[in-house]
Amino acid sequence: MKSHPLGALALAAAALLAAPALAAPALAASTSAAYVKHASYGWPDQCQWFGQQGQANHTWSSYYCETAIPSNWTAPGLYHLWVQY
Repeated sequence: MKSHPLGALALAAAALLAAPALAAPALAASTSAAYVKHASYGWPDQCQWFGQQGQANHTWSSYYCETAIPSNWTAPGLYHLWVQY
């Protein structure tokens, strides 16, 4: 019987890559119950500023900014503000 180390390595890599994908929906479901997407911004400092203002004004109890598309020196990105009331 001939051994196939590359085939075994490919199967192990596929299993490792699939594991986070299976856990992600459970995490998103548990997080989405507590947080609501409030707005989207082009720069991370905008998202942080609006999140802090809402918390200081007691509009929401907590927030976090999710990076959907990172910004760079020449173009804005996409940052989602998630809030918990």
